[in-house]
Amino acid sequence: MKTRIILNLLLAALVSISVPSCNKSPKAKEADLNDAKQEVEKAKEDLDEAKIDSVVAFNKYKSSIQIKLVENEKVITDLKAKIGDKDRKTQTLYYKQLENLQIKNTELKLKIENYKQGPTQKWELFKVDFNNELDNLGKSISNTANNNMKN
Repeated sequence: MKTRIILNLLLAALVSISVPSCNKSPKAKEADLNDAKQEVEKAKEDLDEAKIDSVVAFNKYKSSIQIKLVENEKVITDLKAKIGDKDRKTQTLYYKQLENLQIKNTELKLKIENYKQGPTQKWELFKVDFNNELDNLGKSISNTANNNMKN
């Protein structure tokens, strides 16, 4: 008998909780729909703003990289001009090293020029890899310049 009373009480509680939630008025449903529409519009605006910010950030990064690549090109050209006072074997060695550095610099220029923006994760990976390559190129140029000065 006790279990039957407890079961009836639980059933009554369940019905009393579920009945009000099932019976929403059309006005309440319309208000929920309007809220959802406003949230979608806000999300679209946020997405458009994020896209614009992303393009601006990419263009700013690209400009700074292009400046560094032009500076690298000038340094390589200056180093080529200073090779003249070395012996023939050393000249050939440094010239080949500088040519390889110039090729790498040109490859980086093309890589940044041809990059097509995609998902943010891919952009971040590209940026990290590109920065590493640019740093390695800068170190190689410095090492070559130092070796040229020593000999």
